[in-house]
Amino acid sequence: MQTLHVNIVSADRAIHSGEATLVVVPLAEGEAGIMAGHSPLFGTLRAGAVRLIDAEGAEQGFFVTGGFVEVQPRLVTVLADSGERAADLDEARAAEAVRQAERILADRKAGIDYARVEAELADAVARLRATRTLKRRLHAGASPRR
Repeated sequence: MQTLHVNIVSADRAIHSGEATLVVVPLAEGEAGIMAGHSPLFGTLRAGAVRLIDAEGAEQGFFVTGGFVEVQPRLVTVLADSGERAADLDEARAAEAVRQAERILADRKAGIDYARVEAELADAVARLRATRTLKRRLHAGASPRR
């Protein structure tokens, strides 16, 4: 099967670089699957899981908080606002971030930037959802969908 090169980077570091047969990204409009030979595309990412099937057939996962993806026939570049590998995701920390943001919103204290807290809550929920999904898929040895 043909491969394409995948680079996942954030503003402060490179997260992944390697060959893959399939890349799934969380576009603002929904998930998109990308294989070698895909038409050029530039899209906006929402917070969520980036999954790929590497050249050896193993599934790898990453979490991004948003950003952009550029697709060329043999290259996918994910420019993430921030991101991390699935192995580095901490479910307990993600769940606590959700609880903390919900508590702040429930307090209704003056001087709170509710738009910022709501954005933090949305990111925390996306991180928790991605953490659970990626850990379940990768730890269960999920076979790639073909």
